[in-house]
Amino acid sequence: MEINRVDFIALPVEDLARADAFYGETLGLARNPNTSSERWVEYETGNLTLALSTFGGALALGVPDVDEARRELEDQGTEFAMDSFDSGVCHGAPFADPDGNRLQLHHRYAPLETFEAPTQEVLRTDFVSVNVKDRAAASDFYGGKLGLERNPVSSDEWPEFEADNVGLVLSTPEQKGGGEYRPTYGIALRVADVAPSMERLRGAGVEFEFPEVYDSGVCHMAFFEDPDRNGLMLHHRYAPYSDGRMP
Repeated sequence: MEINRVDFIALPVEDLARADAFYGETLGLARNPNTSSERWVEYETGNLTLALSTFGGALALGVPDVDEARRELEDQGTEFAMDSFDSGVCHGAPFADPDGNRLQLHHRYAPLETFEAPTQEVLRTDFVSVNVKDRAAASDFYGGKLGLERNPVSSDEWPEFEADNVGLVLSTPEQKGGGEYRPTYGIALRVADVAPSMERLRGAGVEFEFPEVYDSGVCHMAFFEDPDRNGLMLHHRYAPYSDGRMP
């Protein structure tokens, strides 16, 4: 199956105005002026679009033909939540992975209006964390059924599957401190230096999971949530990958 890229990740929000202020004013992300409506607002992180959605959340996988990709997945036993839809600018077909994370086949056929994104503190989205129950089973789904390529430098403990623009890192609740499983995504926002970005956001009222910068041994991180409990983190990898490349 041919997945070109992750077209966007839709973050479910209850109060669009509140979420709009958080992502635009607090985080300082670049708002796309061409894609806003009463129920949908898009922000750009350089390589990945974050959509604030009152329709619910989903990770949108860009494919050349939604109907063809849907037939291929249905032949492998994947069930879809509803009929494929035409929004007036794109085709889509919603489904879920085996652990309940919401996905969508997506193809935009209407042209996108470009805009000049200003310089921002967030440099890009480094990866999207996918919460799963079983890494091996989830790897079979994302690598086998969906056909995403495994990042060869990712470990078995933190397997990563790559689209052209961003990777999906699979991890279990036990790896992240435990707790009851729930299907959810986390977005790793790259910044030049986690500590000062963390302090700026704390000054704006953002609460972090840990009071200090978390050092994994290869990267610095700071975990927090938006007002609708969507998981976010500030991220900066300082160590090279196992093949010697720097991020």
